[in-house]
Amino acid sequence: MLTIRVASGLGDSVYLRAIADHLAHAGREVTALSDYPEIFAGSPCHVEPFRRTAVDIAAHYVMGKANPVTNQWQDVCRAAGVMHDIPFRFNWPAGASGQALRRRAAGRPVVLVQAGRTPMARKDRFGAELLPRREAVEAALEELRGECYLVAVGKAEPLYGLPVDEDLTGRTTVADLLDLFQACDAVVAQCGFAIPMAEIFDRPLLVVWAAAGLTAAELYVRQITPAKVLSKPTSTWAMDDWAPDAIARGARQLLAVHERAAA
Repeated sequence: MLTIRVASGLGDSVYLRAIADHLAHAGREVTALSDYPEIFAGSPCHVEPFRRTAVDIAAHYVMGKANPVTNQWQDVCRAAGVMHDIPFRFNWPAGASGQALRRRAAGRPVVLVQAGRTPMARKDRFGAELLPRREAVEAALEELRGECYLVAVGKAEPLYGLPVDEDLTGRTTVADLLDLFQACDAVVAQCGFAIPMAEIFDRPLLVVWAAAGLTAAELYVRQITPAKVLSKPTSTWAMDDWAPDAIARGARQLLAVHERAAA
């Protein structure tokens, strides 16, 4: 039995399932260590609660953060001993939550919004520089308003409010979130769990990136860059110190990516 972990967060477990499934499909008997067992519904892997000790593989992307030529998913794979590129994906059955949301959208493209939350859920303000300016997120949403059905998701109480059509904050399970990300048409988010959740389903993603993070005093925070974290061609970013019209163009591009994929 091979035990494997990444880090302990929600988004980390999305990476974990993808790499653990790959190892299991290669013939290994795998136990994934995660506090989010719902993510592993349908997985060939066993799941046990997260721990840092008695682990065969720590597939943590932190070991590759200083490598300028890899992205976060590639770093997970390399840490797990998979040295060639493999797709970042896993199978997830369509659920009722996503289907219900599309009915409420009444034909409009569904855009999930996850922003204005404490970065990394840290109470000690570590990484606070990663929080994008509200005005920058609003510039992206304003471009999509009316044409799209904007839905706020996440668990933590927001640090600032955003104009959306529906607020599901604190009202979804982890399985619901996966349903919603699979069912949506695009995502607008800050750096956090929404990135792997959008990428695992190849959903067009715009991350509003906090410019302050790139000059943070902590090296770990400065290394959290778009080039490092984003791993799919469907993912793009806009800096929160850009002019509003430049951010709006990034939001408009989300729909262009969606329309090309649907054609």
